Amino acid sequence: MNSQKQRIAWLAVLRGLNILLVVMVHIQLVDISTGNNHAFCEWMALPFHPIRMPLFIFISGGLLYLSRICRQIPIKDLYKEKFQRIMLPFLFFVIVYYFVKVFFNQFAKTPVDLSFNYFLESFVYYRGYSSQPLWFLAVLMLLMLMYPLFRYLCGSKFRMAAFLLFCCIIYFIKTDLESPWNVFYILELHHYLVYFFFGIFFFRFKWYNYLSNKIVLPILLLLYITGYACSVPLFTSLTGILLMCSICLHIARYVPTLFFSFRDYIFPIYLMSWLFQTFVELILWKQLCNIESLFLVFYAVNLLSGLFIPVLISKVVERCPIRLVRLFFGLQ
Repeated sequence: MNSQKQRIAWLAVLRGLNILLVVMVHIQLVDISTGNNHAFCEWMALPFHPIRMPLFIFISGGLLYLSRICRQIPIKDLYKEKFQRIMLPFLFFVIVYYFVKVFFNQFAKTPVDLSFNYFLESFVYYRGYSSQPLWFLAVLMLLMLMYPLFRYLCGSKFRMAAFLLFCCIIYFIKTDLESPWNVFYILELHHYLVYFFFGIFFFRFKWYNYLSNKIVLPILLLLYITGYACSVPLFTSLTGILLMCSICLHIARYVPTLFFSFRDYIFPIYLMSWLFQTFVELILWKQLCNIESLFLVFYAVNLLSGLFIPVLISKVVERCPIRLVRLFFGLQ
């Protein structure tokens, strides 16, 4: 396998693993004896909490570098593309999430407010709103608006190193996430900027060339476990990202097609998985079944529905000749 194909293969495996972790961490099945999320769901998700979304944002930054920054795509073209690819699905699914939650309001853990003000606010506020799962798109769009800055920084190794250090420092600034100023999650942006720029930095300097060494993998695993045990969030997430990259570099050597059935649809899966996972949780499990002996069956149903129903819908939508419809679902 030549170096270009190998890079594409390991990155594709990484993206597939990432969306699998995102969907898995979102699994919730209530334990009837406690009324809380089942302990098995929590146990399975716990080791990956510091990784899943930082890795998602890291990959987004890396792909921006590989596909746009290093090709010097004009700023105007980038903004136009990202509005179509990010904001159109965002606007569409804010509306979808609101009306789906209205329809299932009697089953929802946090019922929506049936008011026009609440509906409008759900486009700019996310915590406690029906649009909460879509916060990532708002943050991603804010990061994409910084494209001119990233292009400038990539022209100098010193500027890149200095800005990465700056991102690490501002990460620790505490902000009031309940503040009315937290529109588009802007007061949370500094917590994700470091991962996004780390993705640009990582691919700009081809760090993946150093992670395929067999000795690196156990070292990163040890560092991740140490950071996790000592509750050092930024260190844990950054080492976790490198650990996942190293794992996927090794996997791609032997199974380059791993996760092929869904890894090309990670954006539609992110957009739609919550809808089907919530249906499994609140309707199929909580209302109709809730038999402990079938718990693992429903755990698998929750995971598979979150991954593959969006893939099936995407394959249908891809056949639609109207491009705007495809864009609404996060497809080209």
